[in-house]
Amino acid sequence: MKFFIYKVFVFLLVPLLTIGSLEIGIYFFHDCMFKENILDDVFCSESSQYSWINTIEADSIVMLAGSSSVRYGLSCGDLNSYSKNRLKFVNIAMDARDPIVTYFIVKKLDLKMVTAVYFGLDSWIYAKRYYLYRNTYMYLDFNFWDILFFSKEHDKSALIKRYKSLATFIFSNKQEQSNKINLEIPVDYGSVSLDKQSVNFNNPVNNWFQTDKYDWSDLQFIYLRKLMDLCKSKNVKFGIFIPPKRSDYSYVYQNECKSIHHEFVSKLTHYKITAPVYGRFDQLDSIGDSIYFNEAFHLNKEGQKKYSELFYNMIQNNFNK
Repeated sequence: MKFFIYKVFVFLLVPLLTIGSLEIGIYFFHDCMFKENILDDVFCSESSQYSWINTIEADSIVMLAGSSSVRYGLSCGDLNSYSKNRLKFVNIAMDARDPIVTYFIVKKLDLKMVTAVYFGLDSWIYAKRYYLYRNTYMYLDFNFWDILFFSKEHDKSALIKRYKSLATFIFSNKQEQSNKINLEIPVDYGSVSLDKQSVNFNNPVNNWFQTDKYDWSDLQFIYLRKLMDLCKSKNVKFGIFIPPKRSDYSYVYQNECKSIHHEFVSKLTHYKITAPVYGRFDQLDSIGDSIYFNEAFHLNKEGQKKYSELFYNMIQNNFNK
């Protein structure tokens, strides 16, 4: 029996020591792994998908950025029509897209024709729980106990992906990604009409964040600030807007996410995000509400058209300054 226990102990000792060594390395080199030049390599292929923006012939280009609520919420074609093509709107938003990826896309594009960038502000994007939808390199931002719980609750292979990302950092710094340049202008300049139900959210609103378990991602706030500063350095106007939500979402958020919202606003203040903010969650409540939504979080085609009109009118003062 003692010999059996000894064999089990020896069998477990090697992987435990290996994991311990890896976790010690992640702990001590965390800041180095998330330096801008390292992340620049991690997200090196993202901007090449938007090379078509630099082929647009226009006096002025306005860039829309953010996650799915921006991708489906605004029609560039409608916005261009409202401006009588004086402005050309383009949409670089994508499902679950965050400030980090957005920053590296905008950083590598030629901004000489871009006069403004508007970023859709959805607070759950800034929670570490949302790393589930990110490049798995972001798993290195968890501490060891968090990644264990995260693996149990959200991604069974999280530990393996974490150590693969560590190997990428140690041996290459560059992930193998396609750098294929896309020069074809997409339909509606990157905007998409949502014709079927989105599957992004299948949990109650307050469960999306789980900041009590995994905390906020400070990196997201840091890169939102970097995006704001980048635009300022290029003489590009930068604004934040709050995409509308259906009234049932607004009700739950206001009643069950007060502390989360307070923490979120405090983070924005801490990182000195001082850009003008347009809109609010409930801005469609009094003019139709549910008829404009595919579900509580994303606009349908009719809602996209209506909100595009409202959005264009909202930002006009910014262009007239």
